[in-house]
Amino acid sequence: MTLPVSLLLKLALAHLAGDYLLQPARLAHGKRRAGLLALHLGVHGGLLAIVALTEPPSARLAWGLVLLLAAHGLIDAWTSRWPRRDLSALLADQGLHALSLLAAVWIARPAEWRSLAALASDAIADPRAWILAAGIIAALWAGAVVVGRIVAPFAEAVSIGSEEARPGLARAGWTIGVLERALVLLAMLLRFEALVGFVIAAKAILRLPEARDPRHRALAEYYLVGSLASVSWAVLVGVLVRWGLTGRP
Repeated sequence: MTLPVSLLLKLALAHLAGDYLLQPARLAHGKRRAGLLALHLGVHGGLLAIVALTEPPSARLAWGLVLLLAAHGLIDAWTSRWPRRDLSALLADQGLHALSLLAAVWIARPAEWRSLAALASDAIADPRAWILAAGIIAALWAGAVVVGRIVAPFAEAVSIGSEEARPGLARAGWTIGVLERALVLLAMLLRFEALVGFVIAAKAILRLPEARDPRHRALAEYYLVGSLASVSWAVLVGVLVRWGLTGRP
């Protein structure tokens, strides 16, 4: 039996198409101007009209879609004036849009909203969700602290022995470590351990020129210790999480 496509899924697809597929860079960066914002809302309005044609007509559906479009305009008018344009701003912007999508479903399809609430309640009651959440926090954020403590004794030696004190990008090392541990954790959960070897090999290749240069040997060894500590921590957490989720490591 084929299940009907949920309204939330249709609205999510329309939102992604309007915000990414059909929004060029000039429009994305110029929405603080009323004309460009109106053009952007026109695109979203057309997509929502297509969604409406795929649903049984009702007053609740019409109100839900109209209010969703209005909420989209208000959110974009506000977030387009934020001074920061980094990942945290993007996540905050899309988080507000996600809440507006849920509100539209609540207005237009109360039965679907109740089903979504029941699914969320079941997920919260499932211990596997808590195990997974704890593992993600332990691998990514707690891992940054653990790795920092491991490499701390070597940091002073690197700063003294380095002939060229060239600072790297701000927080680049922290970001690389988080992404690295996220890949390793995902590989462990999917039982695709070969990806772990790929991560180690890729970082080793990138550091090979420094490792061969005697002037940067200490720095290369410092990064190697940090990389191995980061991967080892993520593998350990991945094994424990996998054990908790499946009952076997």
